[in-house]
Amino acid sequence: MLFRAAILLATLLIPFAGSAAAEPARPAAPKTTATLRLPPMIFYLAKGENGACGTDCNEWIAAEGQIETGSAQQLRTFLTRLGKRRLPIFFHSPGGNVTASMAMGRLLRERDMTAGVSETVPVGCVGTSEQACRALKQSGFVLPATLRNVSACNSACVFALIGAKDRYVPPGARLGVHSSKVVIFRLDGGKLNASSKQVASLQRTRLAELNVDTRRYVQEMKVDVRLFDLAAKIPHEDVHYLTREEIVGFGIDLRGASEARWIAAEVMPQRLWTMKFFVEASGEGKNELRSNMIRMECVSQRYARLAYFRGLGSDASGLRRKFELSMAERRIPLSGGLFFKVDAIESGTSFELWSAELPLDLIEAASARDHVEIREIDPARETARVTRLSTVGLPQAVGMLRNRCKSMPDCPPVSAGVAVGNGAAPQSGWAAGAMLPKAGTSSSNWSGDTGSLNCAAMQVQ
Repeated sequence: MLFRAAILLATLLIPFAGSAAAEPARPAAPKTTATLRLPPMIFYLAKGENGACGTDCNEWIAAEGQIETGSAQQLRTFLTRLGKRRLPIFFHSPGGNVTASMAMGRLLRERDMTAGVSETVPVGCVGTSEQACRALKQSGFVLPATLRNVSACNSACVFALIGAKDRYVPPGARLGVHSSKVVIFRLDGGKLNASSKQVASLQRTRLAELNVDTRRYVQEMKVDVRLFDLAAKIPHEDVHYLTREEIVGFGIDLRGASEARWIAAEVMPQRLWTMKFFVEASGEGKNELRSNMIRMECVSQRYARLAYFRGLGSDASGLRRKFELSMAERRIPLSGGLFFKVDAIESGTSFELWSAELPLDLIEAASARDHVEIREIDPARETARVTRLSTVGLPQAVGMLRNRCKSMPDCPPVSAGVAVGNGAAPQSGWAAGAMLPKAGTSSSNWSGDTGSLNCAAMQVQ
């Protein structure tokens, strides 16, 4: 799926910015290594299991693609056909036309709608072409689907989102902002009958008007105007992804410490990750918000490697801690503790990386329980700090993981001279992979692709 792959890789791999051009505007390509013309935004109905889109919610509106001039009217027509039904809407978009996005946001506010950021993955699209998938989405049918929080709402999409009365940006979803840009062109595609100086003057005038309108709109939606001020400082060719503290502080989503459900996603061809994103309160007085991520992938037919990327708060420097994963009444010590920058989880944040190798049987047993725990053992504390995480979504995710693991060797041996779990830095493979962590000073004798614990020697207490 070209569009899904482009926006997923942009979320996990590199930043990209959709167009924030004014009306009229040519849609801009995402900031990737290759120029892509993303399709215009479409709206369709999707349905999942009970609770898939919130408490007692199993049906929602999917909004995905580039916001264009006619997107607001298309949304109005779509909502009119729904009548009095009040369904939440979930955005997955690189951005687009700012004027149209504000019109969409006002429409959401008029109807007291709830909006979120997640990718809708129709069951019928799995294994099909981008063209066939898009045709299915435009068929008018209610599509069986799942919601995936590894998603992005960038540029103009953010202004559509804040129009909703209630907003949900789950951990793992990203909001990217940057300044607007005005593009002047003839609707018939002909050459402009104006000098470069005249065009530049018109662009400056229209941009100033657009910025006044956008700032007023942010205030109208009762969102902190610092959101606009921040976006206006970011060059249009760049993007700033909001931190969890900014998302909460600006009033976009007031839920601070929260967790997303477990998901399975193929972030690269033939590379499936099971992932869990969650946010914790940290710091003195618990006034900081720390983003975290757990991911698992196959190392053999029977084992998966777990990586715990723990965001560091101001209270974490210099502490000597140990971590254990508690699942299905067993405790597994985690090794590592090296520091990394992982902008794909949260820009500018340092993370500790802790890891372990787990039998798939144990993960499946844990998925039948209602929670797993991460235990932080600090010598300065009498009792361990326990983070309890829901297993919602884990049964389905680990099922997909086990199916993928069937193609792996039964039990790969430990490579000669490779020390696993000894604190050496993962330079490639599973720990780097598409997350691209920036390792600090550390040894380089760790091989994520070939090194694995000997299955027979696996120790689970």
